[in-house]
Amino acid sequence: MLNRAHRYYRLVVILKTGSKVAIVVIIVVIVVVAVLGVDLYVHPSSTSKGEVVVYADYGPTLAQKYFDAFTNDTGIKVVPVYGSMGDLVGKLVASKGSETADVLFGGAPSAYITAATQGVFQSYTPPSIANQSAYIGNHVLWRDPNWLWYPFTYAALGISVNTKLISNSSVPTSWYQLSQPQYKGEIVMENPTTSTTTGLGFFSLVAQWYMEKYGNTTGWTMFKSYVHGVLNNSVVPYQSDDENAEVAVGTGTGGITIDWTYIPTEYATQNGYPLVPHLMNNTILGPTAMALVNGAPHQSNAQAFINWVLSKQGQTEIGIVFDKPPIIPGVPIPAGSFSISQIEPIAFPYNQTWTADNANNITAVFNEYASS
Repeated sequence: MLNRAHRYYRLVVILKTGSKVAIVVIIVVIVVVAVLGVDLYVHPSSTSKGEVVVYADYGPTLAQKYFDAFTNDTGIKVVPVYGSMGDLVGKLVASKGSETADVLFGGAPSAYITAATQGVFQSYTPPSIANQSAYIGNHVLWRDPNWLWYPFTYAALGISVNTKLISNSSVPTSWYQLSQPQYKGEIVMENPTTSTTTGLGFFSLVAQWYMEKYGNTTGWTMFKSYVHGVLNNSVVPYQSDDENAEVAVGTGTGGITIDWTYIPTEYATQNGYPLVPHLMNNTILGPTAMALVNGAPHQSNAQAFINWVLSKQGQTEIGIVFDKPPIIPGVPIPAGSFSISQIEPIAFPYNQTWTADNANNITAVFNEYASS
């Protein structure tokens, strides 16, 4: 305050040879700033501080609210590019050497593991989670060991159910049941080629479960049979991502889709859809990731965005906007979400790296039966 007052005093001295009216105006400005100055400096959004380009694996309906909260808090404008994870990673790889994106935001670690092999991420250690381990619980990969990507929230894989189409007594209680005849015409499925977070994650989970239980050869054969059964029960066309899948189920195209358990609550709240989540045994406890793009054109603003997302304010907004739980202490878990301690006992030891390495094999099985 003393430094600012000194600058304003010098301004009055410089203008003292001018009209008395000018001096009076300057004095009035000084008084107003003295009264409001603290508030003006607390809210830097009153002055633009540049921009950050965020590739977001979210739809604009909710994500824009989150980005607006960041802008209001920091003064940095978010320029979002929305899309499915597969498309966004493809854009990053295609633009290597002439980068336009600063941050990749959202999506499962498997997509980040694949993208990292293409050299599109830059190592960065967010201060607020610098002490978090690379693994938690039952060998769950929580972040990249070299900080090429890191979590900002987490989710459990389950199903989203339209309560007007599926009665509570008819809700499936296992992944296996989705392949059974009673659910024919009720399943809305995501294409794992484009839905590399939910679609690919689901099919990889089932494949890993079968191979752990029956061995690699027999397990893979049983997995293929399962995919055939599930797709035979599914409504066509297959959806590109979970946003389209939730809308399809919410509007009655089908009664069930596979999704992260926080999302049905989100769509029920925002759109009034009759959707409820159900947590399944042998679920995925999966972090939702973000990363700093290698060669980001707005480097400092990109780091500011990442740091804000992992601040108490940013984590609180994650719960408010996305209905998703925080990963830092001191922030409440929103209604409809599950704590890590609730998920861990029923979580399968899902291998994100295996998913990334076998993505082509999984999508090949999907495409084989999707076209039959």
